[in-house]
Amino acid sequence: MTLAIGIVIGILLVAFALFASEKFTVDKTAFFILVSLLIFGIVTPEEAVSGFSDNAVLTILCLMIIAISLEKNGVVALMAKKIIPITKYPLWFFLPLLMITVGFLSSFVATTAVVIIFIKLINELDKQGKVDRSRVLLPISFAGILGGSCTLMGTSTNLIVSDISRKSGIGRFDFFEFSAAGAIFLLVSIPIIYLLSKKFLPRTPPVEDSGNNKYEYVTAVKIKSDSKLIGKKANETDLWSENNIRLVKIQRGRRHLKIDLQSQILQENDILWLDMTLEDLTTHTESLGVSLLGVDQDLIEEHLTNEYHEVIVLPGSRYINMTIEEFNTSLPDNVKVKGVSRDKKLKNHGSYFNKFVSKKYLIPGNRVLLSGDLNEIQKIARDNNLLFANTVITDPYIPTYKKLISLLAIVMVVILAATNTFSILKSCLLGVGLCLFTGCVQLKDAYAGINWQVIFLLAGMIPLGVAMKNTGTDVYIAEHLYTVLRSVPTSVTVSIIFAFTVLMSGFVSNNATAIIIAPIVIAVSAKMGLNPKPLLYAVMFGANFSFYTPMGYQTNAIIYGLGIYKFKHFLIIGGVLSIVLLILASILLPMLYL
Repeated sequence: MTLAIGIVIGILLVAFALFASEKFTVDKTAFFILVSLLIFGIVTPEEAVSGFSDNAVLTILCLMIIAISLEKNGVVALMAKKIIPITKYPLWFFLPLLMITVGFLSSFVATTAVVIIFIKLINELDKQGKVDRSRVLLPISFAGILGGSCTLMGTSTNLIVSDISRKSGIGRFDFFEFSAAGAIFLLVSIPIIYLLSKKFLPRTPPVEDSGNNKYEYVTAVKIKSDSKLIGKKANETDLWSENNIRLVKIQRGRRHLKIDLQSQILQENDILWLDMTLEDLTTHTESLGVSLLGVDQDLIEEHLTNEYHEVIVLPGSRYINMTIEEFNTSLPDNVKVKGVSRDKKLKNHGSYFNKFVSKKYLIPGNRVLLSGDLNEIQKIARDNNLLFANTVITDPYIPTYKKLISLLAIVMVVILAATNTFSILKSCLLGVGLCLFTGCVQLKDAYAGINWQVIFLLAGMIPLGVAMKNTGTDVYIAEHLYTVLRSVPTSVTVSIIFAFTVLMSGFVSNNATAIIIAPIVIAVSAKMGLNPKPLLYAVMFGANFSFYTPMGYQTNAIIYGLGIYKFKHFLIIGGVLSIVLLILASILLPMLYL
């Protein structure tokens, strides 16, 4: 062993300890690796920062932006809502179908984005008593991981292993090259996950619906350019129907229309002051084509949101005896008043609007609907005697063309990459360009939505692969592994690699695991005279299949953080699933790809 190899192995061991202990965030640990390699002169400064221009990292960055466009424009949410009708069926039918849906979507859209959408959807269905979220969330997380392993763009790990393969001269992976194995893993896993979930997952009663949606609010909305209200009289629209919406006033420029509202022809940019239930707010905002302004008539577009938080004024609050306008003005810039529960005593008063907004004083028991930074709102509630009551997520108004273009972008990427018309990086860059130049996603939204921790993790870890190759560390480790593996069948070799990768990915980031193990496996396959593809697939699938701990994969960490599951649920269900997949991989990968 040379000194350089010893240094690289030492850095590897320290990095593994830091990853497993979670003493630092994964990106900070990756930066430690990068700096350590520079200090010891193992890599040049140019090699140290090469990860930031790596094809795989740039591809992942582009896919994140396209996923942001799909999520922001409601494409994934729209697809997710299509499964609501099947919740009426028994769990044995509903849950497997749900897992297949999540798995399919995760094959083409970032797994984490898909699972987060379904978490919101399942929580809402749980409130309605249609599903028990404790029986569903862990299975959909596992299904997302399995589905993401089916195509080249399904997870960042797939792209990383493909890029390592390309740099080693083996060649990059085709889009659907390993999809057959991925689909078999998914289909075999679904009944196992269902049976284990039925036996071991906890049952929880539905989240109580406190009836908050029955409370009525006074708020203001602005008619958007393509609203179906434009050109119609108010009494010809949903503003005058059997629902609970009541039109109080129309504000048109500097004019305030308060009488003969039924016959007023509505125009673009009209501000309508409405008395409506929270239920109508959540169900009619998008269909009417309006933006919820609240009490701030001068609200600019960037402050619009589709997430609202109810607070109740308690005795002793400093906001008691403040007017609504004063309350709104007293809040930080990143929090806005969207509505206030109406005062029934003033409902039929002739100057209802003026009294309500500018003269009504807040009293204990009033409900206020706020939008803005959730942490800030919770802090305001704690410090000022407000009871944080409820969070409501509405369907944002999104023009149809944005949904279609966002969907077209991902379809275009899949077709161009799958047919080898362009490389996946070039295809993704075209998809991002389409989303940006048509306004489907803004750069500020992209900057805010990109998971920079993953980008810096990859950029920091890639120089480690360079260092292993430069110093011969990969060959050194491969030679020692060769003495163990040379006399065993290929299926056993695949099993050992798969098992070690799965074990490691339970405590170390799946991307970091792949970056460390893939170069070693390539060197082992060369030493043994084997086709490296099945062994690389074992690394790729093994790194993705982080089922037995909640920290192995981001989606598992998210649902674990909800407080529904304990570590043992991942250990039991994920452990059994990992063993089954280990046996299946040792048979399937050599059979399909040798």
